[in-house]
Amino acid sequence: MAGTWHKLPTLCAQKLTEGIWQCRNWADRGYLSCDRWADEGSWQCDRWADEGSWECSQWADHGHSACSNWGTEWHSRCCDWWPCSWFCDALVWIAEQVCHAWYWVANWVCQAWFWLARWVCKAWFWLARWVCKAWFWVTQWVCLAWQYISRVFCLSNFNGGTMFLLTDGTVMLNENVGNDGTRRWWKLTPDENGNYFNGQWSRLADSINSHRYYASSVLADGRVIVCGGEYSDASPVVQDETAVSEIYDPVANSWSSITPPAGWTQIGDGACTVLADGRFLLGNAINNLTSVWDPATGTWSPSVGKNDNTSEESWVLLPDGSVLAPECQGAPASEKYIPGAVGTAGSWQVDSNVPVNLVETSSLEIGPGILLNDGRAFFVGATNQTALYTPPAIRTNNGTWNAGPVFPNINRQTLGIKDGPGCLMPSGNVLLGAAPVDGKVNSFLSPTYFFEFDGTNLNRTTDPPTSDTPVFMGRMLLIPTGEVLFAREDSADVYGYREENARIQGSWRPVVTQCPQGIQRGTTIVLEGRQFNGLSQAVGYGDDAWSPTNYPLVRIVNRATGHVRYCRTHDHMTTDAAGNTVTSMGVATGAALIQTRVDIPADIEIGDSLLFVVANAIESEPCNVVIFDERKRPEGA
Repeated sequence: MAGTWHKLPTLCAQKLTEGIWQCRNWADRGYLSCDRWADEGSWQCDRWADEGSWECSQWADHGHSACSNWGTEWHSRCCDWWPCSWFCDALVWIAEQVCHAWYWVANWVCQAWFWLARWVCKAWFWLARWVCKAWFWVTQWVCLAWQYISRVFCLSNFNGGTMFLLTDGTVMLNENVGNDGTRRWWKLTPDENGNYFNGQWSRLADSINSHRYYASSVLADGRVIVCGGEYSDASPVVQDETAVSEIYDPVANSWSSITPPAGWTQIGDGACTVLADGRFLLGNAINNLTSVWDPATGTWSPSVGKNDNTSEESWVLLPDGSVLAPECQGAPASEKYIPGAVGTAGSWQVDSNVPVNLVETSSLEIGPGILLNDGRAFFVGATNQTALYTPPAIRTNNGTWNAGPVFPNINRQTLGIKDGPGCLMPSGNVLLGAAPVDGKVNSFLSPTYFFEFDGTNLNRTTDPPTSDTPVFMGRMLLIPTGEVLFAREDSADVYGYREENARIQGSWRPVVTQCPQGIQRGTTIVLEGRQFNGLSQAVGYGDDAWSPTNYPLVRIVNRATGHVRYCRTHDHMTTDAAGNTVTSMGVATGAALIQTRVDIPADIEIGDSLLFVVANAIESEPCNVVIFDERKRPEGA
């Protein structure tokens, strides 16, 4: 049954939503402040009117009393002989009338003050209210105008690009604009229920240089390596095939430069992969040289050559630790890289010929290579052909190639994948996007039609709304919830493909053998088990975008709230045949015991929880754990 597509919040939508919320919040806060200011002003005015009226009444009463006292005191001093006494009484009577007149006039003045002050206060109140209403409507219009301007701005500037699944469960995306790409990077964090489609985008630190079409991978220590680029801003040359390389530290949220291999002045869109021991194998797109970078020492091995140029090739890490590469310049030949000991370069050897033509002759392009859960490697051509490789029992021997299914024609057009992505899903099916191919060197046609490969057949499935693009513009990434993200470097919209009724075999799951029952917040724990690296690197493209996901993630679910939290994992280790402790970044590691370190967030919810190890979106059986704070350590923890 065909899967379904679901839209993620875009970078534009995220900034737009945050901006609208901030603008409306600012408008609401302003209105509430204005309302409080109006109420406080009205209250102060009423208080001022009441106090003025009371003081006026006091002044009137005091004046009347003082006047009466003056009249009485003056009368006591009058003469008592006639006609003097009569004249004195007349003056006292006149003084009393004056005092009464003062009293009534003063009271009328006070009453007039009171009503005038009241009207002033009412006028203030209504004027202030109208000012607040005007503020509210003006700010609403400002927010609407900002929303419109921001939407136009976002739609023209925020596009998707190469994505990585960081070991803390977040998605890292390189924003693409223009020919050279950008230095801007974003992070998608799932919501509290572990849902990426309700998640939040946030900015990460800018890289030192921009890169477009480059070698890259997530390393065992959780860092992200980016090497070269067909295009960059490191020079004024448009297609500079730069050798500029750098590495991102997600803990420090910072980038630092890496010196390229000795003598390499260009890398371009070199093929690459992370080896089973955690080292990074890099090809030079300009020649046939390859070199290995050791994350532990930060050094490159001496360069070693392939039989042909590494440009445009798709490499697949096999369960035996070798790396398979169908040749593009030397098609139909294939080669296999046999890793050497740490500090050495290893070697390339010739393998069997591919039985069908996977390479477009004019462009030397090929499609993605994906290791299937049954151990076969599946390669898709820039023609309509596919092929399957079965590894040998001894890795230095040649494997066996067989022709795979052929893409059907659509609208009488031949379909193929000319530099494009593919992704292994939890069911074991591979999601692919194929577009018309015509054999011409610079011809990248659209639209893209999506298929699922079930190990035998190519089955047509649904297309996302953003399928009107050549396949090379697309990027895929497998996320822990099982969906495959599809981003375009010329679109702000990111969609996720969800399988319907995916069946996962029990033998594919990671198995946890050691897990602490009590886990303190803010600490680092060690988990041990089998198949922590999954059965495949899962995500393929070609030489332009590499983002494998074969490393363990840890998901903790709080029993009480159902909230989901991913914890950063790093330093995945195992024991080799000689008994040495080595980095574990292989695939289909079988019964080998693997340990990973897990950083428990200091703010994770406490209480009874379920802990899962997730590899390539397939989760282990849960471990019952108790998350506690040091101040509330449970008994026995």
